[in-house]
Formats: sequence, C-alpha cells, structure tokens
Amino acid sequence: MKYLPAVGLVLFTAAFLAAAYTYPSQARAFPVAVAWVTLCLAALDIAKTCRNPGVAAVDSRPLSSQIGAAIWLAAFALTLVLIGILYTVPLYVFASLRFRGHRSWFTSLWMAAVVTGAIWLLFAVVLRLDLYPGYFESR
Repeated sequence: MKYLPAVGLVLFTAAFLAAAYTYPSQARAFPVAVAWVTLCLAALDIAKTCRNPGVAAVDSRPLSSQIGAAIWLAAFALTLVLIGILYTVPLYVFASLRFRGHRSWFTSLWMAAVVTGAIWLLFAVVLRLDLYPGYFESR
C-alpha cells in the first residue's frame, strides 16, 4: 500500500511522457524533461521505500495544512494557465515565501526576481523556447 502513490505517479508520468513524444520537437522539450525528472524522483522514492520497508512515511501535519498546500498548487496551476509563466512564477514564489514560508518581504521579493530571471534566461535565451504567455494574452 505504501508503494501505491509512487507507482501511480510512475504510471501517470509514463503516459504523459508517451504523449509528449508525439508533440513537435520544440513543444516537447520541456514536458519530456519534466517527465524524465519525475520518473527519476519516483524511482528514488520507490528505492527508499524498498530499502526501509518497515518505516512508513507519516505526515504529522494537520489535514487543513495539507489541503492548504494543495490549494496553493491549484492556484498556481490556474494562474499559470490564465496569465502565463513570466507573471505567475514571481507571484507564486513571492507569495509562498512570504505567506507560507514566513520569510521577510525583502527576501521574498529578491528570490522571486532571481527565480524568474533564471527561468527566463534558461528557457527564453539558452533554449530559445517561447514561454507560455497565458490565456488572456494569447487571445
């Protein structure tokens, strides 16, 4: 039973990876990379569980905290679709550091700027991929 989440993730990611390989070469670059990283991380999780079969992963955080984390991710996904990568990433990084991580305003701002700059540099400049502009801007 403790293997179920990791195995489910492997199956979902494998299906996602198979679908991503049907995309044109430029469109599949990022989804394929994310899928391979996810498969590697899931394999590490399965190996860890096999190595320590008597140890069950117990999350001691309250259910409300876990639901809150899921809502943050859902909000990130929604804003990503609506306003695009370059606006969503700094907003999410700032908000999560400031309000969930309780970091200072300054730290939250400069980390959001650094992460956004790194994403832009990697994808737009180095890989020459167009970053998703968002639903509202693409209309």
